[in-house]
Amino acid sequence: MFLELRNAVRALLRAPLFLFAAVSCIALGVGATAAISSAIDRALLQPLPFRNPDRLVTVYRTTPHFDTGPFAAPNYADLGRMSGQLEELVAVATASALLTLPDDAMRLATLRATGNVFRALGAQPLLGRVFGTEDDAPEAPPVVVVGEELWRERFGADPALIGRAITLDGLSRTVIGILPRDFRLPHGGRVLRAEAWVPMQFSANELGQRRSNFLMAMGRLAPGATVESANAELVRLFEGIVEANPQLRGEQVRVVPLQAESVRSVRTPLLLLFGAVVLVLLIAATNVASLLLARGVQRQRELAIRAALGGGRWTVVRPVLTETAVIMGLGLVFGLVLAWVGVRTIGTLAAERIPQLAGLGIDGRVIAFGVVLAIVVGALCAVVPAWRGAAVDPQDALRGGRGALGSRAQHRALGTLVVVEVALSLMLLIGAGLVLQGFAGLLRNDPGFDPTPILTVRATASAADYPDNTVVPRFLEPALAEIRRIPGVREAAAISLLPYETWGWNFNVRYEGHPADDPTQRPLIENRVVTPEFFEVTGQRLLAGRLLRDSDDLRAGAPAVVVANEALVRRDFPNEDPIGKRFHRTDTIFATIVGVVSDIRNTGPLQEPQPEIYWHFRQSGGWTAFPIVVRVERGDPAAIAGAVRAAIRGVDPKVAVTHVRTMSEVIGASLGRQRFYVTLLGVFAGVAVVLAVSGIYGVMSYAVAQRTRELGIRTALGSTWARTLRLVTMQGAVLVGVGIALGLAGGAAATRLLASMLYGVSPLDAATWAMATAALAAVGVLGTLLPAWRATRVDPLVAMRAE
Repeated sequence: MFLELRNAVRALLRAPLFLFAAVSCIALGVGATAAISSAIDRALLQPLPFRNPDRLVTVYRTTPHFDTGPFAAPNYADLGRMSGQLEELVAVATASALLTLPDDAMRLATLRATGNVFRALGAQPLLGRVFGTEDDAPEAPPVVVVGEELWRERFGADPALIGRAITLDGLSRTVIGILPRDFRLPHGGRVLRAEAWVPMQFSANELGQRRSNFLMAMGRLAPGATVESANAELVRLFEGIVEANPQLRGEQVRVVPLQAESVRSVRTPLLLLFGAVVLVLLIAATNVASLLLARGVQRQRELAIRAALGGGRWTVVRPVLTETAVIMGLGLVFGLVLAWVGVRTIGTLAAERIPQLAGLGIDGRVIAFGVVLAIVVGALCAVVPAWRGAAVDPQDALRGGRGALGSRAQHRALGTLVVVEVALSLMLLIGAGLVLQGFAGLLRNDPGFDPTPILTVRATASAADYPDNTVVPRFLEPALAEIRRIPGVREAAAISLLPYETWGWNFNVRYEGHPADDPTQRPLIENRVVTPEFFEVTGQRLLAGRLLRDSDDLRAGAPAVVVANEALVRRDFPNEDPIGKRFHRTDTIFATIVGVVSDIRNTGPLQEPQPEIYWHFRQSGGWTAFPIVVRVERGDPAAIAGAVRAAIRGVDPKVAVTHVRTMSEVIGASLGRQRFYVTLLGVFAGVAVVLAVSGIYGVMSYAVAQRTRELGIRTALGSTWARTLRLVTMQGAVLVGVGIALGLAGGAAATRLLASMLYGVSPLDAATWAMATAALAAVGVLGTLLPAWRATRVDPLVAMRAE
């Protein structure tokens, strides 16, 4: 065995180009497949890190407008109290809080959670304890559980933090536990993370509002219960709640498994990426098979000598299989290195964009998968060609007959491999081109304003420092005034939800004079709260009426007014003047539309502008966190970030200033997940094309080498270099043409699976198909030109003397 291995290594070192090509193909195929398999394993296959995760469910509120809605506090409480199919019904709500430190302040992402959430999940703290139902009572002492990252970064990982008090939003809370950094809570397509967790402690106002929906609900099935039985029970219970509360007409609930629901948003894209990487693996395997088959033909004399000396078929093929084992071993090693690099890269790119991939890494199962993959590829690529090569007649091979130069069947096999390679590459190239064009379309979507000169920051003040909703006149407006004094600033404003960053504060509108029927049948309106200067920052056009004014406040007698966007007017007032139209805030209190402005894509790039209204901050209390937008006269808006921060802290040194980004960066981040998928698919398509070109070049070089005597004779008989060039090039062009035809047929079926990633592009988009076909045809022909040119340089005397 050692002797065979040593001879195999020596033989491969005498063919370094062959060795490099074969090892590279195996490494690329195994590495890419293992990396994506790691992502799929992490996101789709590994169970959630909770106790008996198969018993956990997600509970949604449904309406005619959506089926993944949150719950109001009293409706959640009623369901939890009456359900017998759920052992626990828990709820969480996203929030933020200002952490006040002795020398600084910072905004924390927090989660309010019912006291039974950790018990239902079976979650354990890193240190201390988690809160329970006793901490959820309104009269319970205020406590907090902090995340490991906050504990390490802000408190130096001091164990003595347990039992100490920290100040959140002006309230002193005792730290009772530290949660591990990888603790996350999936809900639908989201993964909820927080730097601090606080007990829910419902207020009397929250428990009295049945249509104030803000709770994300999950549950644990009771022993013997199923998802179906829990769904049937909760539907029946909620029907009773609706009957007792007619304002909930049209609402219902549904129960789905938590594990399946948590990966719903990433399942299809990841499986499509896996399909793409399988195509790359097949192309790489085809390349290796071509290389081994061509090398086997060249070695037939050697194999014939072994057979003539009395060797059996196994003895004859053993050196070939040993060489293949060396190639596969090297390819596996380098492939796992590539997989490790790929996993690290994917993990970095997906850290914020795809939380389901958090903690992605290479483990023993992935290494085992890579080993099995390399063995299977090696067996498929080497055993059959080696076995067939050993069947050559020794006398024919030693005489230099057809067996020595490769049979017609072997040439057909090589040609078939090239055709398969081109077809697979074209399928992948078309798919990548369609996805790329869809992504480019998203980038071209007009946001409705010019983001280039706009800087965004988030300022978070403490509610304790501004009682009675005085934060707007005492902090926000003075801070904006200070920012406007910065040289180069054209205007500054604030908005409740930053464009492109988040959305979802909406309500069902009832216009004056409309009947008080089923609330869920009324049209939805998105809400934004702004300062009047916001429209100048974005450059939105006033189309009718007036904009908001500083006089639109809470003074006695001041009417509640809003500015609507074009999308709302198109939907609700297509042939009417919207100015002066009123809608109900309560049964007897109205708000009036006083202006109409042009649309901007507040809800992000994937949707058309939604119907929305803009309120004045002075008429909407309860805010302590303010996204601020600053428009500069010229230049890079990031250049004034330091001055903006200083201006805000100059008004209130205890305010936390975070999320300092340009508006262009905000828009780019909103497309992060799509950019991630497009990047990986584009990389795989590029690798496929490189492998296809190298495969075509390798086969054509082999074909030219096999025809050296023939080409020499043709030249001796007067064939010109142009005729020789055309003869050899046509051979490769025919193979490429057949492969393209098959690739187009396969692409017509495969690209229909990409519909969810195309964003407005047809799977049969003619321009993309034409460009992909032309590109692959061009590189395919280029792959034949160099061997063809070499064929024209054959010396007839040398060629005929070679044998």
